[in-house]
Parts: sequence; structure tokens; C-alpha cells
Amino acid sequence: MKKYIIGAGLWVLSLGWVKAQSAPAVMPLDKAIQLALQNNKGIKLADLRTESAESRLQEAKDRSLPTANASLAYSRYSLTGPFSFGKDADGKSLLTIPAGAFNATMGGATISKTIFGGFAEKSAEKSAELLAKASHLDAKRNRSELVYTVSDAYYNIVKLVRSIGVIEQSIKQFDEKEREAQNLQKEGVVTANEVLKIQLQKNNLQLSRLQVEKARQTALYNFNLLVGLPESQVIAVDTVLANPATVAEPLGSFIDKAVQTRPEVEANALRVQSAQELLRNTKSVMYPHLGASLGYNYINPTARVIPEASSFISAWNVGLGLSYNIGSLYNMKGKVHSAQTAIDQASLQGQQQNDQIRSEVVTAYNNYQLALEQQNVIRTAVGQAQENYRLTESRFRNGLVGSTDLLEADSFLLQAQLNVINATVDAQLAYQRLLKATGNNLN
Repeated sequence: MKKYIIGAGLWVLSLGWVKAQSAPAVMPLDKAIQLALQNNKGIKLADLRTESAESRLQEAKDRSLPTANASLAYSRYSLTGPFSFGKDADGKSLLTIPAGAFNATMGGATISKTIFGGFAEKSAEKSAELLAKASHLDAKRNRSELVYTVSDAYYNIVKLVRSIGVIEQSIKQFDEKEREAQNLQKEGVVTANEVLKIQLQKNNLQLSRLQVEKARQTALYNFNLLVGLPESQVIAVDTVLANPATVAEPLGSFIDKAVQTRPEVEANALRVQSAQELLRNTKSVMYPHLGASLGYNYINPTARVIPEASSFISAWNVGLGLSYNIGSLYNMKGKVHSAQTAIDQASLQGQQQNDQIRSEVVTAYNNYQLALEQQNVIRTAVGQAQENYRLTESRFRNGLVGSTDLLEADSFLLQAQLNVINATVDAQLAYQRLLKATGNNLN
């Protein structure tokens, strides 16, 4: 008998262990953000674009290096007959090649470098360097956007989970109301129609609960995709809603902070500088170009690749070359104008971005202040709704009011409780949006 009791106890403990194992672990918001920054496909694409910009910078640096080439060729020349060219005053040929054949191996190596190319190399490298830095800032902006997107998705799940809890609690209360109403019906205090209204309202709540639950499942699925988790992995969120800190700084300080720290602002400034370097590169063809070269030539008139020392000719050569594109005096107006237009466009885009940032900060700041003020009003409304429900329920039990008044009071209370959840979550999101608008949500 003792053995059976022990076995039953172990079975019960194993059920508890399995249940504990199956319960999903709570994932804090900061952990979800960290996972998203590591796994999100959009961030990986942004990193690849940054690597591409770095590669273009390396290409610009490579183009500034000296060029080198080498060649080696073997030829056999066969003459079908003697060949002569020209005649002197005595009637003799100036050049005579007898019939026969000869071999020739020729090789050479040359290194050349542009000494001055109108600042083309320097401006091209500088432009690529500025664009690479701007790409890094774009990646930082994408990370800032992702942090807010993850926060928004996370708090949306919190809102749904908390709403399900409130609706389930209301359904339990309606179970009690239904039993009380049925007892009151037996006592003749309420009619069957009043009981039916309560049952109908409970069914509506159950339907709402199903709808919110499906929305929660969809939100969790999309959240897993966002942070890079397996689609089938079950996670839980931290449903404790803390009030964000009240911001005491004036609006102007947030605007100043945004235009100083937002990565878009610096990225736009870098693109303007890059466009200026491209204009300088375009004008480089209007300058004289100076180049230097160093070469080695090898001529071997035998079939041997490595002949005897006295049977081949070798020579070194060093040269300087100066060239000037005369056509640049009259055929560069269109290219220069296009490059200048690119500078103007980049500058205007930067100004437009600054205006958008200022508008975003003002909107986020005012929405956050509104969210804090709404919390106070809604909390007061919850207290009023609770008191109204308590008084209405007492009157219903005494037969002083019908179920319609009770259901209306319960509806007011349920809506007030849901409003508290929404207001708290909205305040958190408004705070996160304010941090993103000022460029500080990555800190």
C-alpha cells in the first residue's frame, strides 16, 4: 500500500513538473529588444548596405594605388625571300633582310601613377568615406526605429493580455450575477427577462474574450517574426505596467537635443559634403594631369627564353607625362550643373528632415503630456464607475432597479477598467516615442 502511495505521489509531482516546464518564461522588454537587434532581417539588410558602402570606399582607395602590368610574348618570323627597302645614291638598298627565319621573345613590366589628376582621386575617396559614415548613421536610425517598433508590439501584447484578464474577471462576476438573478427570480423580485439580459451580456463578453484572444495569438506570432524567434515558440510578456517618469524639461530642450543627436541630421550633413566632393571630382578633368611611369623592356632574338648574356637586349625607362583635356573648356557645363544640383538637393533634403524632426518632437511631447493627463482623469473615472456599480447592484438586489441599469453600470465599469490599461500602455508608448524623436531610445 505504501508503494502505491509513493507512486501516486511521484505521478502528481511529475504532472506539476511538466506543467512548470510547459509554462513559457517571461521575456522582459529589454531582452526582446536585444534579440531583435541581433536577429531582425531589416537590421541585417541595413548592415549589408553599410558593408557595401565600406566596399565602395575601399574601391576608391584601390583606384589611387599605382597601376602595374607585365607581359611576355614569343614570336617566330619566317621570310619567304630577301626583302629590301629604299635605295641610296649608288642604287644600293637602304635596308635588306635576307631570306630565312628568326625567333624573338619580348617582355616588359610597367608601373605608372598619376601624380596630379585635378584632385580626382582625393575627392572620390573623400566622397566615398563620407557616404560610408552616413550609411553607419542610417543603420543607427534603423536600430532606433526597430527599438520603438519592438516596444510598440510588446506593449500591444501587454494590453491584450491585461484586457483578457479584465474580461475574464467580468465573466466570472456575471456568473455570480446570473445565479443571484435566478435566485431573485424564484423569489419574484426580478423577471425572467431580466435574467435573460444578464445571460446575453455574459455571452457578449465571452465573444469579446475570444476576439481579444485571437488578436493576442496573432500579435505573438508577428512578435516572434519581429525579434527573430521561431514561429512556434511560446513566450510570455511582463504584464506589470509601471508609470513612466514625468518629464519636467521644456519642449525647447527636447527640440535642441533632437537636432543635435538624431542620426538623420548628421547623415544629411555628410551627404551634402559628399555631394560637394563629387562636384570637385567632376571639375578635376578641367585641370592638367601629370603622370609618371617606370618600365623595363626585354628583347631576345633567339628561341631561348633565358638566353646567353650577350644575346638579348634589356632597358629601363622612366617617364613623365603631362596631358590636358581641351574639350573640358566647353563640354563640362552640364556635368558641373548636375553636380551642383545634387548639392542643392542634399541641402534641401537636410532642411526638410530637420523640419520633420522638429514636428515629430513637438507631436511626441504633446502626446506624452496628454497621456499623463488622461491617466489622472481615467483613474478618477474608474473610482466613479466602481461606486456607481456598487450602488446599482445593491438597488438591483433590492428590486429597485432592473437588469438594464445593472448592465449599464457594469459596462461603464468594464470600459473604465479597460481604459486604465489602455491609458497606461499608451503613456509608456508615448514616452518611448518621445525618446525616439529625440534620438535617445538606444541609450
